[in-house]
Amino acid sequence: MILVSGIVGTAAMTLFLLIPRWAGWAHVDVIRAGGALVIGGVGRGAFAVGMGIHIALGIIFSFAYAAFLHLSSLPFNALTGLLLGSLHGVVVMLLVSILIMEHHPIARYHDRGPATGLAQLAAHMIYGFSMGLIMGISRS
Repeated sequence: MILVSGIVGTAAMTLFLLIPRWAGWAHVDVIRAGGALVIGGVGRGAFAVGMGIHIALGIIFSFAYAAFLHLSSLPFNALTGLLLGSLHGVVVMLLVSILIMEHHPIARYHDRGPATGLAQLAAHMIYGFSMGLIMGISRS
């Protein structure tokens, strides 16, 4: 069930990160920026590589969340998922601000504004909540 919750959480997080860009509300483009960081370019390959990394990390972190909660003897539910997602989101928000917005080798990613960091925080909160919700329902 951890794998399923990781996939659902990653899907919810991904939609939250992609919809603002698709709708033209904000220039949040962290998936492509992550891929461009790895391959050194911004073509179609950057999005595919970024999405692959994003999905793989989403699944890996679902097992990390489950392991942490198991070791702490806390239940894996929507509330604890939201808490972990919030903590995880703060760390990622800071890393995105430093690694992508300040030090990315491609200049177009340097000036993204606070929306990028806040989107990362909110997306990780959605990720944790979604995962916890699935885990909580599966254990009921």
